Amino acid sequence: MESKVQFIDLGQLSSRKELLTTNDKYKCVQFNFETGEGLSKHRHNGYATVIVLKGSVKMSFEMENIPLADGGVFELTEKTMLSFDARVVHELVALTPAQILVILSAPLS
Repeated sequence: MESKVQFIDLGQLSSRKELLTTNDKYKCVQFNFETGEGLSKHRHNGYATVIVLKGSVKMSFEMENIPLADGGVFELTEKTMLSFDARVVHELVALTPAQILVILSAPLS
């Protein structure tokens, strides 16, 4: 099995969206958003993790009774992360200028 190693200086990324790495198990995408920008309602056939590197974002879910969420909404701040079942419809909106990483699992069978 061939090993692939990548080193990326996240502080040097300035594009709005950039695919950082992908393989048969997951992909990692970096986003830079201005206040009010984000990812409109969508879903994926797998799991996701959102990591906030800078700024703050609001994650909303179309699902009742989400543990730890008030009304299905999470406010994530710098250096926090949220892992979730991305098959649930969700959206992300930047509350301040924000840089985030999104890690998506491979599609579930």
